[in-house]
Amino acid sequence: MTHASRSLNLLIVGAGLGGLATGLALQTDGHKVTIIDAAPEFAEAGAGIRIPPNSSRLLMRWGVDLERMKKSTSQRYHFIRWKDGSTIFDLPFNNIVETHGAPYWLVHRADLHAALLDAALKAGVKVLTSKRVTSYDFEAPSATTHDGETFKADLIVGADGIKSICRPLLTGQPDVPRDTGDVAYRILIPGEKLLADPDLAHLIRDPCTTSWCGPDAHLVGYPIRNGEMYNIVVCATSYHETTDEIWVVKGDNSELCKRFASWEPQVQKLCALTGDFMKWRLCDLPNLTRWTHPSGKAVLLGDSCHPMLPYLAQGAAQAFEDAAVLRRVLAQDVDMAAALKQYEQIRMPRASLVQAKTREHQYILHVDDGQEQQDRDKKMALDAAENPVFWGYGDRRKWLFSHDAEVIQKEGANWRVGPNMDGVHVS
Repeated sequence: MTHASRSLNLLIVGAGLGGLATGLALQTDGHKVTIIDAAPEFAEAGAGIRIPPNSSRLLMRWGVDLERMKKSTSQRYHFIRWKDGSTIFDLPFNNIVETHGAPYWLVHRADLHAALLDAALKAGVKVLTSKRVTSYDFEAPSATTHDGETFKADLIVGADGIKSICRPLLTGQPDVPRDTGDVAYRILIPGEKLLADPDLAHLIRDPCTTSWCGPDAHLVGYPIRNGEMYNIVVCATSYHETTDEIWVVKGDNSELCKRFASWEPQVQKLCALTGDFMKWRLCDLPNLTRWTHPSGKAVLLGDSCHPMLPYLAQGAAQAFEDAAVLRRVLAQDVDMAAALKQYEQIRMPRASLVQAKTREHQYILHVDDGQEQQDRDKKMALDAAENPVFWGYGDRRKWLFSHDAEVIQKEGANWRVGPNMDGVHVS
């Protein structure tokens, strides 16, 4: 493990997945890290989350104990037509480690958060709850909480999510999150319920990421916790059930069954097995012009600067890549403002492209029946080398999954990061 050329006092605002990963990465590099969060405690929230190779490699490198975590491994990605359950595209996930250098796991978000928190605390990161930040002084820099406590640091990292308080103060722009018109239903079903049905048991016994694509909606399902639970994320056109003030509302079984009553039998059966669940408004942001404050003493990370729609399962992974690059640039013996500018130059292009592709997939996966849908299905069935729109065997998948965010190199006045480059690897 290499160490930074200097030891900084770092304050991270936000103890979500991105904030914890950043704290862990920077603490293990010789910095002193404090993380503050508004929540009074960390409850078991959320549902399933995917850990693709571009993030699993980083977490393992930083000492997160993923081996002991209950998890599942997807054997393939199966796209299915909504009406009759016929296969649109079946993508095997064979040899993921050999191909991309790291595993692809399916886990419960709460388990991943707990593992990150445990690793961060063991590394010496100070994590404080019930610390809601109400104001910043980016010149100092410092952050002041609702109870009047002020935290000073050499650098502030704003990792406080899409509703970030830090972002508009740092950028000077009222970047209001944009409602995409979709909501996400996040559902968990006990695995034993699927095993009891011969038509659904294979979804547990043959771990697979299944995506049912249909008009105005698609469902993604996969087992987690070694098959103890089946996770479903439904991304669908909103019925205006959320508001600008209330982003999360409760859903129920009857509503879900009614909405998908005309879908293929497996979907209808899965809907019948659900209980209550939460529905989340899906929002994103326009691309920001900057992620760093002109003082060179504050920077944004993760959803606070590039919130990802869930259509490519890259939200947490891109935040982890942010952490890796921030760790790398701060390890240099250069002015901190210059280091943060490098962080922007390295991360903005890749994160912005992934954001753009999630927005494209919001449309592509929800195409209504007709000629456009038939053309889409034909394209999805082609080898990805011929059809780079979808993830497959071609360069796009390699670009996404084989990416090592701690491999960077200088090209003229700019910095680049990516796989298969003669760069510098920091472990």
